[in-house]
Amino acid sequence: MRNDFHPCTFAPPLVWARLILRNRGVARPYWGKLARILAVTSLATPLRLAEGLLYSRQVARVSVDPSPLFILGFPRSGTTHLQNLMARDPGYGYLDAFQMVLPTFSLVGRGWLKRLMEKGMGEQTRPMDEVRISMDAPQEEDVALANSSHRSFVHQLSFPRQGRRLFENYVLMGADPDGERLTEEELRQWDREWLKVLRKMTLHAGGRRLLLRSTPHIGRVDHLLRLFPEAKFIHIVRNPYHVYPSLLNLYRTMLPLYQLDDYDWPEVEEFLVTEMYPRTMRKYLADRDLIPDGRLAEVRYEDLERDPPGELERLYAALGLPGWDGARPHVDAYIRTLSGYRKNDFRIDRTVIHRVNDHWRFAVDAWNYRPPEDGA
Repeated sequence: MRNDFHPCTFAPPLVWARLILRNRGVARPYWGKLARILAVTSLATPLRLAEGLLYSRQVARVSVDPSPLFILGFPRSGTTHLQNLMARDPGYGYLDAFQMVLPTFSLVGRGWLKRLMEKGMGEQTRPMDEVRISMDAPQEEDVALANSSHRSFVHQLSFPRQGRRLFENYVLMGADPDGERLTEEELRQWDREWLKVLRKMTLHAGGRRLLLRSTPHIGRVDHLLRLFPEAKFIHIVRNPYHVYPSLLNLYRTMLPLYQLDDYDWPEVEEFLVTEMYPRTMRKYLADRDLIPDGRLAEVRYEDLERDPPGELERLYAALGLPGWDGARPHVDAYIRTLSGYRKNDFRIDRTVIHRVNDHWRFAVDAWNYRPPEDGA
C-alpha cells in the first residue's frame, strides 16, 4: 500500500456517486485517479454483501460501552502520539488501520484479508510526518466513517473546494448559527452511520471500552455528550505557534496526493488560519463547560513529550481511570520503540508569529503559551 493510496478507496460506489454529484463532477485531470478508486472499490462489492448477510443483525444488537474515552485535539496537536500511548492499555479497544480502511467488510475480512494486506503493505510511514503505520496501528474513526458514508469531513481531501461546507456540517455539526445548518434528520443519519462504526469496533474489541480519537471530535463535544452522557475526555493542546506551520505542511502534503478537484492554495490557507482553527477552538472552549466535573482532563503536548509515563499517570488519576499499573509496562515498551524517531522541525519566523497573534491569540492566552522569541 503506497503513501499515495487514497484513504477512501474502499468507500462504496454509492458514497462516491453522492460525493461526485455534490461536487458537480470531477475535474478532467483526475479522471484516471477516480477510475482506479472506483475499480478497486467495485471489486469489493461481494465482500460488502457477505458482511451484510452474515453480520448485520449481530452488529445491530451490539451495545457500545456507555463511557468511551475520547481523545480531543486540533490537527497537529499530538492526538496520534497520545492515542498510541493510551492504546497500549489492554483494557481499551480502538480502531486499527484495517478497520479504518475497510469498515464495510472488516468483519468478514478479519484474519485472512488483514494478513494479506499486511504482507502487501510492507514498511509504511505517514506522508506528512514519517510516523510509522501498520494494520494494527490506532487510527481515526472519521476515516472509517468516510469509507462508509459521504457524511465526513475527511472528504475534503478529495474535494478541497467543499472544505468549508464539510467543516460546518461534520466538525461543528451544523451548530454555528452563521454557517450551514443540518436538519434533525441529517443529524440522526450521521449518528446512525457513526454508531455503526463504533458497534463494529466493539465487536472487534470483544466488548471492551472504546478509546476514540478523531480530530473533528474537538468541534462536536456537545453532540458527543448527547450520544454518550457518561463519556470521559482528554484534550491535548500544543503551542499554536508550532501548530501553525505543521498544519500548513499537512495540507500542502496531503491535498496533492488525494485531490479529485482543483483548488486555490491561498484560499485553503486562509480558511485554515482564519476560520478552521479559531472557529473550532472557540467552540471547544465554550463546549468544555458542558462536560461534568471529573470527566475532562487536559495535557500539553510538550509535557507529554517530555514525560509520557508521568503525564499518563496524572491523566488516569484525574479521570479515575482504572488499569494504569497494568498498562505501565506496555507503555514503557512502546516508548522504547520511539528512540529513533525525529519529528518535523519547522522554522517559526516573524510571519508565523504575526499570523498566530492576529488570528489565534485567544488560544495562546487560554493555555498560557508564549511565542518562541519569549522562550516557549
